[in-house]
Order: sequence, then structure tokens, then C-alpha cells
Amino acid sequence: MIKHIAFACLLFAINISFAQELTATQKLPNSADPNSEFTVEITINRGQINGFMKFFQPLPEGFTASDIDSKGGSFTFAENGAKIVWIAPPGELIYTISYKVKVPATANGAKTFGGKLSYISNNERKAFDFENKTITIGGNTSIAKTETPKTNTVTQPVVTKTEAPKTNSSTQPAVNTKTEEAKPITPAQPAVVTKTETPKTTSTNQPTETKKETTTKSPAIPLSSKTPVTAIPSSPGKSFRVQIGAYNLKPKITGVPEHTTVVLDNGMTKHFSGNFSSYEEAVKRKKEMVDKGFDGAFIVSFENGKIIK
Repeated sequence: MIKHIAFACLLFAINISFAQELTATQKLPNSADPNSEFTVEITINRGQINGFMKFFQPLPEGFTASDIDSKGGSFTFAENGAKIVWIAPPGELIYTISYKVKVPATANGAKTFGGKLSYISNNERKAFDFENKTITIGGNTSIAKTETPKTNTVTQPVVTKTEAPKTNSSTQPAVNTKTEEAKPITPAQPAVVTKTETPKTTSTNQPTETKKETTTKSPAIPLSSKTPVTAIPSSPGKSFRVQIGAYNLKPKITGVPEHTTVVLDNGMTKHFSGNFSSYEEAVKRKKEMVDKGFDGAFIVSFENGKIIK
């Protein structure tokens, strides 16, 4: 009898362990035309995850994204990708998010869509990487090269080149596939991915910013109904601010100089620090915010008091 009880407890612990793991799948068409739109659907099984979650899918150069259904998350098109952030996930165990992708008129060939879900489990930051899916743009029968967009994963993805065969009498064309494995990142720094982020401005001499994303835990932000912030005033000309977060609720945020907010149509509130006329000053403030624990801080451009997308 004792053995049966011990075995039942072991099975229960195993089931709980598997239930805590997050899984997800993506659905998108096999092909699309240039200068058209298609829908991406992501189905998420969140398991026992109830805290912070972030979805990010990098898009090929020139592609843009717009929100359809974020399930209460904050959707943005930034860093050339679709991003959705949840302070707390939806109540459903399994739910589907969706967004629309705009294909540029000059696009053609095979394009790869990957992405990842970052989340907090047992006070540890974890990530789920999506299986890459390929979409063929246009009907070009010449040699097509699969283009893999940049991702934030630590391990470099495998790049696949697909060459269309020469015309022959066979009714079924043969496809020659060459697989080239990208060189791994230097083992000395496995947990840091460095990428270059170029701010969207109208100036041709704007400096670029190097942004580091680490796997360190984001600081816990206690919630409060009283948040000492002010809305961003409408000021003429161009300026730069540092976004430190976007939330559905009203968090209590301390230690942020020149703290201002912007409330979106969906009820989400974006929090900013500073108001600078030069990009270099904004870079210094961003570093201060990262040092204070706001790892996801980034620079946003404003024109006459409005965010430039």
C-alpha cells in the first residue's frame, strides 16, 4: 500500500512538472504575393506560468506588422519585429494571439519566420524558441535563397539555401538543398547577444546604438494605485525619451527622473524617462535606467509630442 501511494505521488509530481512548461506553435501561409498582407497566428499553452511573458518575432527587411488580437498584451512593432508583452498572461490555459504582416512590393523569394517566448518560471527567466517556418514570396522560379531574420536566441540558427533545378522533362522538379551551419557564438559569453539598433529618425547622420540583452532577472515592480507620474506635454520639434516599460495596471515605479507617461487606446500605459533634444543625451539616460534594473529600456523618438513609428 505504501509503495502504491509513493508511486502515485511521483506521478503527480511529474504531471505538475510537465504542466508548468510553456509550449507554443505558429500558423502562417506557405506563400504570399508582394505588396500583400497575411495573418500570423500563435497558439500558446502557458502551463502554470502566471507572471511576465514576452513574445517577439523578427521580420524580414522591409516587412511591417500591426495588431489584430494580443489577448490583453501590449503590441508594438519595434526592432524590425512584432512584440507583445504581458505583465500577467490571459486567464485561459490555451489561447491564440494574431497579428497582420505587410509584405513590401519589392520582396521575393523564400523568407523564414522564427521567434521566441520569454517568461519567468520559479524566479528564473526562460525562453521557448519557435520552429522556423518558411514563406515563399512571389512566383519567381530563379534561384531562391532563404533569408533568416536576426533573432535574440543565444545559438545561431541553421541557414538553408534552396536552389531551383534546371528545366527538364520530369513532371516533378527536383530540389537541391544545401545546408550551411552558422558558426556558434564565442563560448566565453554564452548568455549575451549583442545587436545594433538604429533609431528611426529623419536625419541621415543619426548614430547607432548597441543594445545588450541578458538573461538576468528583471526587477520586481510592486503595484499601487498611486503612481507619481505626469502625462507627456505636446512640445514642438523633435525629441528623444527612454521607455522603461508598458503596463495594463498602475505600477509603483521609483527612482526614475523626469517620469512621464503615454496612455494608448487599448488602456496600456507607456512609461518614459527624460526629454532630450539630442540622441546622445538619451543614450546616457538609457544606460542609467538599465543600471537601475530596467533591462528592457530603449529609446523612442517623438515629433511634436507624438511617438514616431
